[in-house]
Amino acid sequence: MTLPLRRNTNYHLLWGSQALSELGAQISVFALPLLVLMLTDSAVDAGAAGAVSALTRLVVLVPAGALIDRWHRKRIMLLCELARVPMMVGLGLMLLGDGVAFGYILAVAVVDGAAAAMFAPAEEAALPQVVTKEQLPTAVSVSAARSYLATLAGPGIGGFLFTAHKALPFLVNGVTYAGSFVMLLFLRLKRPGGAGGTGTAGARRSLVGEIGEGIGWIWRRPVIRASMAVAVGVSVCFNALYLIVLTLAQRAKIPAAEIGAIGVLVGAGGLAGALLAPRMHRLLTPRAAIILLGWLGAGVTPLLLVRTSGYLFGAALAAIAFLAPTVQTAVVTYQMALTPDRLRGRVSAALGLAGGVAGAAGPLLGGLLVDAGGPAQAVLTCAGVLLLAALAAGLSPALRAFTSVHGTPEEDEAPPLSPSPVPSAASDPADAAGPEPTSATSEPLER
Repeated sequence: MTLPLRRNTNYHLLWGSQALSELGAQISVFALPLLVLMLTDSAVDAGAAGAVSALTRLVVLVPAGALIDRWHRKRIMLLCELARVPMMVGLGLMLLGDGVAFGYILAVAVVDGAAAAMFAPAEEAALPQVVTKEQLPTAVSVSAARSYLATLAGPGIGGFLFTAHKALPFLVNGVTYAGSFVMLLFLRLKRPGGAGGTGTAGARRSLVGEIGEGIGWIWRRPVIRASMAVAVGVSVCFNALYLIVLTLAQRAKIPAAEIGAIGVLVGAGGLAGALLAPRMHRLLTPRAAIILLGWLGAGVTPLLLVRTSGYLFGAALAAIAFLAPTVQTAVVTYQMALTPDRLRGRVSAALGLAGGVAGAAGPLLGGLLVDAGGPAQAVLTCAGVLLLAALAAGLSPALRAFTSVHGTPEEDEAPPLSPSPVPSAASDPADAAGPEPTSATSEPLER
């Protein structure tokens, strides 16, 4: 009998641990640049701390997926939190004392970025082990809502704590990571199976070969490949628009309260969209949602030029942010449902890397467009790209088959892998049949 999500202890432990981890991370993401500015009075140093963390995360994501498929995912998450707790608490204690060196702050950024790169795909790969295939859309959308909640609440909490004392945000972050660690101790997960999991070292391929296998699996799935390409294009445009909007607001000398409202409205739109995503999936096919997102973005983007108002800017971006979780959860759920367990870490890390690159490239593109032709031309360029994304999604033969977040048996049958002299999990009858049962009681679990 399928266990309802509300009574699924494993699911709540996994969700709660990540919620605590993300909230703490958002507190530090806001407080760390403020700390560097206070200590060094250098905007370059403040930007460097965030850039080092982001760059570390992107670099570690490349091998992270293969390592997650080799090792026990619960242990990976535990080790990530165990690495972050002393770094954050140490930073807080130093700030309570005589002060802290800039080098230690950079070390904290590196450890935090590397741990985040391992933790997120491990958590995503573990999710299908604690919920059923039918529950995945709801579970993924609730996870997206969790991220929006952390993004909304984290900066406010971080600012309040930093105002009280500069050490508090990092001490509280250490507590959230410790709380996440304790929750994970009670989580029960299977070991990853196949050659990439519990097999002996001699039976494994090289790390590069395993990474290539994950990328190759994605490449042989036209639906995943096409939907990911459109989603990345829209994400780049959205992140570019966010910077363009902030530039427009600053040059127009919009009051700080209105500029702050932009972020609040965008976060609220994304949160509402994430909470309503399961209902939206019943109204729209994934293909229709992708097309609608492109057309909606292309339609509302020119409104940014109608009037210089922080509230209008926020409302326009919030409209895009509202529909984005429906597309995101459709793509992620489809990918999770079709990916064999032995490949989940690699596939999740590869998609996470694509999203991270889009998040980094968007602001850079927005800045280049503004400097090259001004904000108005930058806005219209983004609108044009979003229009092209909508047209491409509508004309894509692959996306015509994207009618369900769960996929179909025909789509689940992958072309055979190239022959290999070593045994692989593809020869395992359980994997050959597609994703294993995801009921929390389907197989023995380990603490």
